[in-house]
Amino acid sequence: MQVTKTGTALSQDEVDTFWTEGYLVVREVLTRAEARHFSQLVMDLLPRDLSIPDHWEAFDGRFKPFHTPGNQTFDTPAFIPLFQNERLYEIVAQLLQSPRLLVRDGSLAITLRNDTPHETELSQDLHLDPAVPEDVDEFLLTPEEVEIGGCFYFTDVEPGGGAIHVVPGGHRMVEAEATSVPRGRQLHDKWRNIPHLKSVEVTGSAGDFVLMHHLMPHAASHNRRSAPRVAQFLRYARDDQPYSAGSRPGDRPSDRTFNELQLAAMTPLGRKLFGVSPW
Repeated sequence: MQVTKTGTALSQDEVDTFWTEGYLVVREVLTRAEARHFSQLVMDLLPRDLSIPDHWEAFDGRFKPFHTPGNQTFDTPAFIPLFQNERLYEIVAQLLQSPRLLVRDGSLAITLRNDTPHETELSQDLHLDPAVPEDVDEFLLTPEEVEIGGCFYFTDVEPGGGAIHVVPGGHRMVEAEATSVPRGRQLHDKWRNIPHLKSVEVTGSAGDFVLMHHLMPHAASHNRRSAPRVAQFLRYARDDQPYSAGSRPGDRPSDRTFNELQLAAMTPLGRKLFGVSPW
């Protein structure tokens, strides 16, 4: 597993590793106290009687809260500090070679213990979440198109504990396969089901962030441990990204409106990342 040392930016070896492997674990982006704070915020969303709201997603012990029906983004004032984390911003700006970034997603995940036997470690199909809209037939494969996403681990994630799975070098495999045929963006049910690649588990500690290239096949896995896995997902793109940093209306910063409490929680950097203030 490839990880970074504590610090603000990446070494050249770490940069090379990210572009070769397609992912990188960045250690201690949050302190353990900060991670514990956000973990509790997420766990508090679970109703005490475990009556899961109808508009949430739930599958094999994996819960995806929705802020409102159809809206998975938690950008309330309590969660806004995650979007504007300065160390994470500096790392992504270094990788994308531009300080002018936009941020989106902000979805959450809770994975509870599930001892039901399954054929594989995965609780969902290997898939892509590219910024490239599904009605586009070809990936551009330009620096401007690249999006870097990933997830905060708010809890320690040990082997068998519901870690995210990735395919080392998978982004290059996707590129090679997509460019070998016409309409490569449309392969494998628009890359929602990629059964022929083998993944590895990415463990980590509370406060770590798992960085991933937007063409990285990835999937959730079953949690066989007693402790829940709690995570939050973010995506960064350059402000000259050809699809306005999101493939669907509502995903783009320009589509959002913010109330006074949200705006008060934003730093000057955050206002730019959210598209409130211009770069």
